[in-house]
Amino acid sequence: MHLRNAAAAGEDIEEVLEAYQEEKRAFSALHPQLTALRAYLSSLLTQLPNRWHEDAVGQTNYVSLLNELAASLESSGQAASLVTFNYDRLLEYAVQDVYGKRFREIEDYISPVDLRLYKPHGSVNWSQAAKLPSNAWLGDQDPEDVLHLLIEQAGSLQWLPDEYRVDDPDDGDPYRDVQNQMYWLPALAAPARHKAGFSCPQSHLDALAKDLSEVDTVVAIGWRGREKHFLDLLATSLPGECRLFVVSESETSAMATVDELWSTRKFSRYAISADGFSGFASPRIGMPATVAGMSAPTATDLLSGSQAVPWIVRSAHK
Repeated sequence: MHLRNAAAAGEDIEEVLEAYQEEKRAFSALHPQLTALRAYLSSLLTQLPNRWHEDAVGQTNYVSLLNELAASLESSGQAASLVTFNYDRLLEYAVQDVYGKRFREIEDYISPVDLRLYKPHGSVNWSQAAKLPSNAWLGDQDPEDVLHLLIEQAGSLQWLPDEYRVDDPDDGDPYRDVQNQMYWLPALAAPARHKAGFSCPQSHLDALAKDLSEVDTVVAIGWRGREKHFLDLLATSLPGECRLFVVSESETSAMATVDELWSTRKFSRYAISADGFSGFASPRIGMPATVAGMSAPTATDLLSGSQAVPWIVRSAHK
């Protein structure tokens, strides 16, 4: 079933895409479709969030949260690791606005000591290298035609598993690497219910596993916690007896995430905020927690160790 038909039928698009990826192993005709989808998502999720960021003049929930986090890290001497499954660059823009840091190279994401940014499912400004069989070279084609030709031959592409780069927006030939005789294609894990794998360098996964081993609190914002491969990473890397704080739009969805993450058996207590990302990120200055509409704990409460955060003890095996 085509995605348009699936959407019209009210089906879960991520489930349909997951089924496509399973079928891809048996039907080579699906390779071009999924490669084209990644290219489409890369283009779409570059343009729309960038436009939104410009319209917001940099005043996003990410910026509000990082302003709170930066002050807390500076005073405590602690570090934080940010993990996003989103493909867009809104979090990068916020890090740049608050910390003045730019991401020009792929290792820039994991180089800071106090704040690292992980994108395990890839990014709209990342590419992964690939080659064609027998090192076939599309050297005579116009740059704008190269992507279409690579999509047509997606079933025969030989992906280079640890060759990633941050794209140069001024590159007039973005899909060809003439010097190394290889191609660059969008590095995105196709959206699926359980996203079958990671789309980032192994060095990022190694650094993330190390960071996770030193974590005492996990904050999940708007995440449903369904990616099994990431839950497995948490289960093998977290030290245990961690705290879990979940931010969602409702108590029901927050508790669903708590239940998913509890399967890792790495948490001993949890708290939730059902006031959404905006409510959580908004700084509470001089206002008591009992003020109407402000009863849900915020980032300020969490980072300051406020009693406004109602931690609930729960067995790691429940």
